[in-house]
Amino acid sequence: MHSTSLPNTPFTPGQYTLHPQNDSTCATYGESHWTGTVDVSPSHRLFFWFFNSRGDPLRDPVILWINGGPGGSSMMGLFNELGACWLDPGDDVNATVPNPYAWNNNASVLFLDQPAGVGFSSRAPGSPPQSHDVDGAADFQAFLNIFFGTVFPDRAHLPLHIAAESYGGHYAPVYLTHILDSQRFNSPDAFRGNISSLILVDALVDFAAPAVGTYEFLCKGYGHHGKIMNDSTCDALRRAVPKVFELGRNCDASGDGYECWGMMTFLEEVVHPYYYAEVEAGKRNPFNVHIPCPNWPWCADIRKGNITAYLNQPAIKSALRFPPSFTFADVDMPLNAAYDLAKDPFRPTTRLVAAVLDAGIRVLVLQGNEDYVVNTPGNVWAYDNLRWSGLADYRLAEWAALPEEGMAGATGRWKGARGLAFVTVDGAGHTVPGDVREGSWRIVQEWLEGGWSG
Repeated sequence: MHSTSLPNTPFTPGQYTLHPQNDSTCATYGESHWTGTVDVSPSHRLFFWFFNSRGDPLRDPVILWINGGPGGSSMMGLFNELGACWLDPGDDVNATVPNPYAWNNNASVLFLDQPAGVGFSSRAPGSPPQSHDVDGAADFQAFLNIFFGTVFPDRAHLPLHIAAESYGGHYAPVYLTHILDSQRFNSPDAFRGNISSLILVDALVDFAAPAVGTYEFLCKGYGHHGKIMNDSTCDALRRAVPKVFELGRNCDASGDGYECWGMMTFLEEVVHPYYYAEVEAGKRNPFNVHIPCPNWPWCADIRKGNITAYLNQPAIKSALRFPPSFTFADVDMPLNAAYDLAKDPFRPTTRLVAAVLDAGIRVLVLQGNEDYVVNTPGNVWAYDNLRWSGLADYRLAEWAALPEEGMAGATGRWKGARGLAFVTVDGAGHTVPGDVREGSWRIVQEWLEGGWSG
């Protein structure tokens, strides 16, 4: 059923809204784009913003993008990273400009605010925030079924690439394995679309991994930065690595939230304080070692626009069909706190990534070399130890420099085998598409065309 307004709760599963947008909300090169909501359960409604490909929207693939958090709105990815428009920083919060390096140059891109309550998505009054990764899986699958079955059925046959950033390294593997399980057990709710790949952007799949990589990252001159810490600090970090290995193995083996929380406590007390002392002093940023943190603990990148100010303008909310009383937040803090209390963020999702690969779904790891919080050497370690059928071939694959041609000057390294590719990008921090805009778009375009296969 198609509704033109936002009805009062309870929500009606299967009901949706769809509203054409224009340059007043997001300046583009003329491609069509829509916002809307989908009722995925009686208590959950998800918001989306969908952009047609600038190429051939009825033939080009679809990329579904989700930010992390937990509780982060995907509007961050839209306006500050890979979206069709770019929100300029500065005093004029009204200014969006077309993004020439948007990922919808050759693919339609769907930005989804989830779990329910995040960004412009909503929970029914009295409905508690979700607290476990799996809590959003059924909603995600229901959204796909409704979006491709009812809202845009002409896109249902197209290749679908799920792209997730940061804590999306939890969301996406959990959601995809839920879909795979639904298919295997012939559930009537199973999504049967053409899921072609998973794209993980500086994605957290194991909290032990960035801790393992901390010594190499800070003390070995990794990426485009030199040695950051002094000798005494580096000695202390080097001595901590064996304990990190031990605690990480125990967490992975047990999957117990409290065991994994104990590991996280060790990391927060022994490993991370050295770097975060510089962050709190405003000298460094956890998301990019080259920029300061002007507003601890948020550490917003002042080179990018303020999406909260932009999206809370009355005219923007009206165009998106939200009342003046609605307040957009880029992070749902109650949901974020609920996840922490449930200990879910501390459990690794590496086994689920392995299951996705073993199901024949390709995985691209897109990694910024200047990111501390999910650093490159840590994620290299995580994927080198991923237990899947292609492990031996992937481990034996050799690293190579990014090609000089076709990458718009982007530098880094890559390796790949059996459907798993790992691509690093120099000069990029936690938000690769927003830091190295043209280069990251070209890397993803190569992936969509079957590249980086080793």
